[in-house]
Amino acid sequence: MPRQREIPGINSVTIIYNGDKKSFDTFMEAMINDYLNSDSMPKCSDADFVGKIEIIEESA
Repeated sequence: MPRQREIPGINSVTIIYNGDKKSFDTFMEAMINDYLNSDSMPKCSDADFVGKIEIIEESA
């Protein structure tokens, strides 16, 4: 039987940001989205990754 996953309770968060309001709002939106989607797979298409790797064969 797998161990139950414990989800920590967050009471408060303190963030100090050196930037303008629009950049801060974008930053916070990204942080919230990352937190909310942390237990799910990313919603990326395979086309984002196909053909974007580099294979380097090293000789012994």
